[in-house]
Amino acid sequence: MDKQTYLNRFSRAAYWQLGRLEAAEVVADYAELLEQRPPERDNTLVQDLGKPKAAVRLLTEQKSYRRWLWAFGIMGCCLLLLETLVLGAQYVYNQHLLADYGPFAVGLIVALVRFRPQFHSPKAPLPRGLLWALAGVLTCCTAAGVMLASLFNGAWDWPLESYGPTARLVLCVSSTVATAAGMFGAVRARVADRRWAALYVLGLTTAMISLQIMTALMGLSATDTHWLRQEGVRWAVLGGIGLVGTGVVLC
Repeated sequence: MDKQTYLNRFSRAAYWQLGRLEAAEVVADYAELLEQRPPERDNTLVQDLGKPKAAVRLLTEQKSYRRWLWAFGIMGCCLLLLETLVLGAQYVYNQHLLADYGPFAVGLIVALVRFRPQFHSPKAPLPRGLLWALAGVLTCCTAAGVMLASLFNGAWDWPLESYGPTARLVLCVSSTVATAAGMFGAVRARVADRRWAALYVLGLTTAMISLQIMTALMGLSATDTHWLRQEGVRWAVLGGIGLVGTGVVLC
């Protein structure tokens, strides 16, 4: 294993296990150490320093790392549970479950606590690509909303029996895109910049609202449009909570 390969593997493990700030210092120290090694000793690199993951493990405070794993596991489970419920909504729409609001509340709270604003730290520019990622998720949500509104306002001359499957497909696609973006944001928040967690919060909110809309539409009759408008207020409140959470993480 050459020096660069070793450093790359060491860096990936360090940023995941130690977090961004501590990992940056450790990686810089190891980069300096590797620069001082003569090239002819590359073949004994692993024997001298240990495997990259094992070397990082020796530098890791295990309690802190376990707390991170618990937080990441909870965040991931909450988001994936909502996505699972969206994809299988036809099986649970008539049941009143805490699974509707529990994962949303728990995932949001853990994200806000784990990646809360650091007001004592110097303000840094937003990480590259974050605004584009947020804009992409918001664009997907907006497109889904426009399609659903057009569908149920009769803007398209489609057979009535195609409305339900089309609405379900739109909601599943938007939720899946948001879920993938949310998981990516949670990982990037650990290894790059905590503000990437805003992408997780937005993805969680999108999945939650998609589930709410889908379960409402599946139980909706043709004469319940007034009730559907009332439900829209609740969805707007959930969306507002999610957007506020997104803004808090970005601070």
